[in-house]
Amino acid sequence: MRRLFVCLFVLGMGAAPAAGQVLSSERLQDLQPTPGLASNTVQELATAGDSLWIGPLLTVYAEEKNQLFVAEGTVVEERLLNGNNIVLSLAARRGTAAQSAVWAGLAFETGRGTAGAGGFLVSTDGGQSFAERPAPLDDPADTTVAYGNSTLPAVPVTQESGSPPRDLALGGKDTVWVASARGGLRRSADQGRTWSRVVLPPDTSTRIEPSQSYDFLVAPPQDDGRGFQNYRAFSVLVDETGTVWAGTVAGLNRSTPADVTPSGARAWRLFRPDGTPNSLTGQIVFALAEQPRPEGRNPIWMATLRASTDGPTQRTGLTVTPDGGDTFRQPLIGEQVNDVAARRNRIYAAAESGLFVSGNQGDTWRTIEDVTLEDEDQVLPGGITARAVAVTPSALWVGTTEGLLRLDREQEPRLLPETADVSPPEWQLFRTQVPVNPEDPTEQVPDVEAYAYPNPFVPSRDGVVRIAYEVPEPQTVEVTIYDFGMNRVRTLREREAEGRQEMTWDGTDASGLRLPTGTYLYTVEVGDATRRGKILLSN
Repeated sequence: MRRLFVCLFVLGMGAAPAAGQVLSSERLQDLQPTPGLASNTVQELATAGDSLWIGPLLTVYAEEKNQLFVAEGTVVEERLLNGNNIVLSLAARRGTAAQSAVWAGLAFETGRGTAGAGGFLVSTDGGQSFAERPAPLDDPADTTVAYGNSTLPAVPVTQESGSPPRDLALGGKDTVWVASARGGLRRSADQGRTWSRVVLPPDTSTRIEPSQSYDFLVAPPQDDGRGFQNYRAFSVLVDETGTVWAGTVAGLNRSTPADVTPSGARAWRLFRPDGTPNSLTGQIVFALAEQPRPEGRNPIWMATLRASTDGPTQRTGLTVTPDGGDTFRQPLIGEQVNDVAARRNRIYAAAESGLFVSGNQGDTWRTIEDVTLEDEDQVLPGGITARAVAVTPSALWVGTTEGLLRLDREQEPRLLPETADVSPPEWQLFRTQVPVNPEDPTEQVPDVEAYAYPNPFVPSRDGVVRIAYEVPEPQTVEVTIYDFGMNRVRTLREREAEGRQEMTWDGTDASGLRLPTGTYLYTVEVGDATRRGKILLSN
């Protein structure tokens, strides 16, 4: 993740790039327009030209038409629409029709409170077609890994559980990198058909080199105490120079092109917080972003969390290295930043407390907690909880727990700290637009199989939230409520008659305790079919 795990799904993607954009007018005719998002919780964004891909229910926005679109396809329907997967990570790259690429990392809820690796959906023609790629798992016999002069013992990752694709990075030609949680950092040189484990430094070292001899276990922490936190990977980025950056629970790993031997083995440097301003804010590095600068090296921004509560060594916040890792600065401390995006002269940090904006490389920040909407009839309840942020040539995008915000680029300077006294800019808000059981369903107004209302749900005001669904014949229906981390908090069962039915939830867990404010996800099991949705609970 880079970000948190959400359980709603649908997928649609764009097409071959044209000048300045990815979606051509011809391709738009083949895409299915949609009136709104399929999920109001938006925490995965990827851009290519003026096109924006949106997850966890992947929709594509075409700037040319100011319209959201979805696409259909057998692989997409099998893996997302009719399967149990959602899009957990995204990567996109604009180029010619033969070079443009879109990658969607899939994940599913295992039923044990963890996310599982669901493989990938891959387009090499800008979204005109998609192919499946397997989850990067090991053969049980893969108990060693070659690294330079050493043959290292390794624990093979053979189960999908615990190894979802948290982040993706597209390298040169056919190379793809994935940060796969307990599966560590992995690399594919053949468009995801096969994967290899990447050897990173153990927690006890700050650098490894292929020319040296080593004997350490390549594995995340094991029950017997072996293994290392640096093999729990959350983020990955390939910058303009070809340098690979990998964020883990143990810190930030860097490998430059000069660190690669002729055989392909890489030297790595591990950076960790040391309590000084010239280091990381926190040890857990779960989001990375590159800032395009007109001169010199592109800065690398990283969102971190503290991995320890002992002393002042670690702090949650934002770190930047302007020179490829020679030095570090800590421009934002104490905020839980979920994602970062940058233009040449502006930095945007999506945080739990709002959107942070800086026009001077993080020296000063303005916090945007509430926004003014273009449509006066729309309401953004509860302000901004920003989970994702992205920039396209025409706009700034912010994914929140209550929809997707878009601001024209020409209005962006009004967000800077020095413009706090000017009239606020007006944002466009994209949200779900799904009526309950419409009398005349159409492609633009589809019939919905499950819906929760009121939503947002305030227990003190509403008493209960009602989850509505259709039952084809008399049977027992099961509704399961999950928190935002996909932990099961409540299961409801009722024997239902045929027709439209409802089950109610009062906002408590299985022990009857009131649950905290947040986004909760639900599944409705009706026979062999599963319906999904989300509820925003506000106490």
